[in-house]
Amino acid sequence: MPSKTLSFYKATYVALFVLALGTFTSVSFTALSHVLLIVAGPYFLITSSRNYINQMPKSFWLLVGLAAVCILSVIVNADIISSPLKNIIKTKYFIIGALSTFAFKELIDHYLEKKHIRFLIHLFLIATTVATVSGLIGLWFGFNPLKMKNACHATRACGLYGMYMTYGYGISLFMVILTTVVFYRKKFQEWIDLRIVYIAWIINMLGLIFSFARGGWLGFLMAIPFIVLKESRKLFILICLSSVIVFSAAFFLSDKVHDVFTKRTGSNQQRIAFYKTAIKAVQEKPMFGWGYRNFEPNVKKLKAKYDIEYKDLGGHAHNNLFEHLASTGLIGFTLVLALMLFWLWESFVRDDLVATIVFPFFMSFFISGMTQYTFGDGENLFLLMGVVAIFYATSLPSSFQLQRSSASLK
Repeated sequence: MPSKTLSFYKATYVALFVLALGTFTSVSFTALSHVLLIVAGPYFLITSSRNYINQMPKSFWLLVGLAAVCILSVIVNADIISSPLKNIIKTKYFIIGALSTFAFKELIDHYLEKKHIRFLIHLFLIATTVATVSGLIGLWFGFNPLKMKNACHATRACGLYGMYMTYGYGISLFMVILTTVVFYRKKFQEWIDLRIVYIAWIINMLGLIFSFARGGWLGFLMAIPFIVLKESRKLFILICLSSVIVFSAAFFLSDKVHDVFTKRTGSNQQRIAFYKTAIKAVQEKPMFGWGYRNFEPNVKKLKAKYDIEYKDLGGHAHNNLFEHLASTGLIGFTLVLALMLFWLWESFVRDDLVATIVFPFFMSFFISGMTQYTFGDGENLFLLMGVVAIFYATSLPSSFQLQRSSASLK
């Protein structure tokens, strides 16, 4: 193996190590993965992609198209954006996610061994669980020991994040992954120590519950039935009914849960106001919207112009589809919707371990994204685009043949 290629394999492996260790613990540390992948991705794109570039999933091209439209929307609206280059740079999550596909594929096909994959999985589980434990200690005792500062919120768990909402939505996606592994534990037992999975499931479920993120709860509960949809439609219906019963019982028997949904009517109305504003925004600029990430700076002005409620309250659209409708117009909205639907369809029709996890994961992301702009949180985009890149890499010919007798890490 050429020494240059070996160096890029190692850089990609370190990037996965950083993602596993840092996704729920440190955004600044996790950013190192982008530094590594922005180099390794193009290298493998140039050297290896000719063998399979025409076999990339349709959603891959939709993701590339979305990144292009986001950039174009900024260029078109450069005169009303305070820092166009900054907004363009924020498309890096989509671009690096797409490029990572090539690096991950080559790493899986020619470099990784089973022991390395097990190590990365266990590191991800343990690091995330430690972050949740630290956040719960902060919630219950007022001081987060790993951050060495007061808890980010007095009544809601934040993990090691500085924002409880971001943590709540992110940990709900993580819990979908864990629940899928628990359900199909016999299939996954050679890749992961199930004792770690069970401990992680209990602790991180507490994190999800005490985040009190309603959208995160709904995303988790509504995705659970889709874990078994491929296996049994009867079981799918049974779990759907069970989820309704569990939610209803929690709603009526727990004063705290009841209050979360009934005493935040102001929050619900504020979201509706944002949705109305997004619609008015795209009516003014239908093709490319107001520019990627430029809806939020213009919300107050649009609310005042159209006499929409909560005029003094700014923010993003609190919805993935409405946010892109306003910021990237009908073109960006169509791409985002098509991308998410293709993610769901492609993961549903695949029959392998990765797709088994990714299908309910995408479903949870789609559902929870109806109440929060999760496609814009940097913290959650590290998780999402990492999963997406692995999903693409393992969809290509010869991928996921994980038993190797050749190259190994030194």
